[in-house]
Amino acid sequence: MSAPAAPKTAAPSGARTTTTIKDNLWRVAVVLALIAIWAGLSVLSDLVSSPAASFAALAELFANGSIYRHLGTTLEAVAIGFLIAAAIGFPLGYAIGRSKFLGAVFDPIVAGAFAIPRIVFFPVLLQISGVGVGAQSAMAALAAVFPIIVSTTAGVRAINPVLPKLARSLSLSRLQTVTKIYVPAMAPSLMVGIRIGFSIAFINVIIAEFFAARAGLGLLALRAYGRLDLPSMYGIIVLLAAIALIGNMVLWAVERRLSKKS
Repeated sequence: MSAPAAPKTAAPSGARTTTTIKDNLWRVAVVLALIAIWAGLSVLSDLVSSPAASFAALAELFANGSIYRHLGTTLEAVAIGFLIAAAIGFPLGYAIGRSKFLGAVFDPIVAGAFAIPRIVFFPVLLQISGVGVGAQSAMAALAAVFPIIVSTTAGVRAINPVLPKLARSLSLSRLQTVTKIYVPAMAPSLMVGIRIGFSIAFINVIIAEFFAARAGLGLLALRAYGRLDLPSMYGIIVLLAAIALIGNMVLWAVERRLSKKS
């Protein structure tokens, strides 16, 4: 008779803390290495602003207050567009994942639509919404909805068949089955879709601001380029990179927490 397997024990909190510190130190090292490469390129080319000059120009934009309207417009467009995409993408992805008929109909359509560059629809959105946050938000929603649909569909299809049977044995309602059984099981896949959706929404808002906008960080960077104000342009690019990095790190942390619980 074989001996029972030893129970799994969680890693000591001290070990987890040490690992987290090491990971953070490596992340800081990567960022510093990128800044060092940037500084080297600025020495080699007059078309590349130095990190010091770029950070100083960005600080000046915050100090004189000229950046706040553009920053608020960009964040508002990303938030509105992403929320619209989530409100459409989650229910549609869930329905496609649950129904073989809907899956057979919509799987090739979603896959094909996912490959279409969203920017080709921007002139149409401008005609509908006009120049402003409306068109930028619509671009974000149109871009983010497809990865959310795809990840939700994949999450539903990956659910263990035992879980629906468990829900029926417990006499759970349809709403309880979704909230207590399906959503926790789908959480890792859903968070992947959320992270990808956020990134794509953010990218498409900036692209839309390059083409037509009354305000936004993309427009501000484009104006700086037009004036050959390279330090301001690079400073805005750094700010955009920081926003994208922070947003993804927050969502990544939520994803890891949900993955551990599931």
